[in-house]
Amino acid sequence: MTSQVMAHGPRARYRGPMSEGFARLLRQHRTRRRWSQEQLGLEAEVSTRHLSCLETGKARPSREMVLLLARVLDLELRERNLLLTHAGFAPVYPSTPLEGVAMEPIHRAIDLLLSQQEPYGAVLLDRCWNVLRVNEGARRLLGAFLDPERVPAALLGNLMRATLHPEGLRPFIENWSEVAPIALERVERAYQMHPDDEERQALRDEIRGYPGVSGFERRLQPGAAPVAVLHLRRGPQELRLFTMLTTLGTPLDVTAQELVIESLFPADDATARWFRDGSGRSC
Repeated sequence: MTSQVMAHGPRARYRGPMSEGFARLLRQHRTRRRWSQEQLGLEAEVSTRHLSCLETGKARPSREMVLLLARVLDLELRERNLLLTHAGFAPVYPSTPLEGVAMEPIHRAIDLLLSQQEPYGAVLLDRCWNVLRVNEGARRLLGAFLDPERVPAALLGNLMRATLHPEGLRPFIENWSEVAPIALERVERAYQMHPDDEERQALRDEIRGYPGVSGFERRLQPGAAPVAVLHLRRGPQELRLFTMLTTLGTPLDVTAQELVIESLFPADDATARWFRDGSGRSC
């Protein structure tokens, strides 16, 4: 934070080249949603002429205008902060460490959700599918298919890597041609919606470089089933699972907004018995 901002409060502008990027970001967010300037102007109650000046850099936005456009475009909190800094203002939304005192109520909710999901698996993830916490059901599942002494820690620590990498779950995914396009589509969509997020971009580029992965996203076809099913097989163990995602409602913190719990549910009776009987022992 610069001395000008500290001295004059949140309305003061940053000084530097970052302010030049606001126009580019605003155009990107608008066009990504396939909105015309007229449509954005109508939704935000701002003249098309003023929007045009903002997108060409002929006019500089106020802090209130940046927040208004970010809200109308339904940007995530991380993106709203980025738009503010590129316009020359201080970020508004905090990024509280997950282990911070202020996050204790969220920790309690997470603990409750993970425990309630037992005996089935549940995984707490961040915006890039990094594994932050798992319940016992997920630990048993991963232990049955992935040997932590053989599989690199970098794979075990990221759900997408663990699913798509040749040394991860991939050899045990019976319906690989169905699962890979769905997983890739999730990664690709996250990148397209957040092209300035370097961590998302790096994960996307890495995964697209895995052997046999490139091009799968173009073969994604709607299925007849109501949900996508992950079919795993290793020796006598055969499991069919689908997932549900849980996010926080009305978050006011970047970290809180980006938390996701991916809960695993059995897609057939045999899989339900496997979890209930505690059969998830390492092979």
